[in-house]
Amino acid sequence: MIAYNRQSLVNRDIQQEAAKALAKDIISGEEDQRVRETYPVKLYIPNIFIRIGLFLLTVLAVACGIGLSMLITEGGAGLVILWGIICYGALELFIARQHVYRAGVDDALVWTAGTLIFTGAAFLAPEMSATHACELALLLAAWGMLRYADRLMAIVAYGALISLIFHLLTTIGKFSTALIPFVFMVVSVVAYFLFTGISTRESLRHYHACLSLLRVAALLSFYLSVNYYVVQQVNASLHGETAPVALGWFWWTSTGMVPVGYIVWGIRKKDAILLWTGLALVVATVYTIRYYYHVLPADLAMSIAGTILLIGAYALIRYLRIPWNGFTSAAPDEPHLLQNLPVEALVLAETFKTVPSSTADQPGQFGGGSGGGGGAGGTY
Repeated sequence: MIAYNRQSLVNRDIQQEAAKALAKDIISGEEDQRVRETYPVKLYIPNIFIRIGLFLLTVLAVACGIGLSMLITEGGAGLVILWGIICYGALELFIARQHVYRAGVDDALVWTAGTLIFTGAAFLAPEMSATHACELALLLAAWGMLRYADRLMAIVAYGALISLIFHLLTTIGKFSTALIPFVFMVVSVVAYFLFTGISTRESLRHYHACLSLLRVAALLSFYLSVNYYVVQQVNASLHGETAPVALGWFWWTSTGMVPVGYIVWGIRKKDAILLWTGLALVVATVYTIRYYYHVLPADLAMSIAGTILLIGAYALIRYLRIPWNGFTSAAPDEPHLLQNLPVEALVLAETFKTVPSSTADQPGQFGGGSGGGGGAGGTY
């Protein structure tokens, strides 16, 4: 499904692991070079500045092409959709012949193509319902994620799915709107465990970055579905009621406890995504409480909340200074997204593939020692 050369993507991961091993002095520079020669990467991956420049240049080129064609043909929704299809074709051509990978050109073309097709369809069918618009956005974003492993497209696809479910529930009836928070709670839980489960599959290792973002999105959608402020505002927008919502105690309890649950769960599972998401949502919880209850001045409330967070972070760092079941506060050298890819074995296999016949005088190499009987000789 993915458009990029899979072997080159695997080799890129191996080279990155070899570079980390070189930084730790596990392998030498010659061994790192041997790994790079054995596992070549036939992809064009520029630095961030060139990537931004190519992105802007590609968008400008497409815009000029659309403007020129509109002057010639007097434009129309069909022309916009046609240009979206042309952008997809150009994207496939660049990937197949120029081997671009996150080079700015492919980023610009995948977003330009999706935007043009969506915009053209909106002009072609001005009476398009919100449900159909969400379906089209979901289709385009899912294609961008599956075909080109675009991480932002993954977020757009999840957002389109949530919006689609919301609009479907609002069209059923008033009773279904009362169930919206509970439906989103179930959808978020199912989505999180689904994304977590498939992220461990080796066949999907090229989508690990997308799946990590989708896990964060699922955690956020679950929190938003139980946040008191969000529930009240959605209820007010649907029914025009600003009064406190039913089961207020449940929503308030969930607003305060869900971030804490994420943090505790993240520590127990040694999952950085859960931990960082929970810490970020503590701020949202403080904002929600502050919105309804002005117990303290804003500056004092923020100072107290910041102090509590700093103390908690310091205590957690101290607690995890010594590794606890493999979980530590030390900065990781890798994002743990390649845990199922046996790159270490590949690197070591290539590193020690050729052993010199005489290594007695080479420090750090095996061989050259002598000994017999119960003791050793003069050399080791």
